[in-house]
Amino acid sequence: MSNSLWPNFATISPPRGLREMLHEAAGDIATQTSGAILFYVDTLGVSGTVKQVRHNCYLRVPKTAYTHLLFQVSTPVPGPWPATVTTPEGELYPDIHDEQQLRAAIEQILQRERTKEIVLYLLGTVS
Repeated sequence: MSNSLWPNFATISPPRGLREMLHEAAGDIATQTSGAILFYVDTLGVSGTVKQVRHNCYLRVPKTAYTHLLFQVSTPVPGPWPATVTTPEGELYPDIHDEQQLRAAIEQILQRERTKEIVLYLLGTVS
């Protein structure tokens, strides 16, 4: 008798969360670079007792296995808001309360000169 106690996952759709929002905002770099650069999100808990979740957002070059941290988004455990976006260069976008504000912060990061330099450097590693 094999009656699983697990729910039927084939009938359940996962909720749209912060990972999906991040991919929608910045994931089209693969299209922009013909697959030379990919956008990747690595999610992990932060601190001893997990009260925050950090989403590390990377640019990955599959051909060379190179990974570059582009920005991080920290959120409370119960939900995505309020969020804080930071870059390795020290830029800080605190008190983000909705997807529109999140997209605005990501747009500022993607449009800055430093990001353009990073993408051009990464593209140079694959040629």
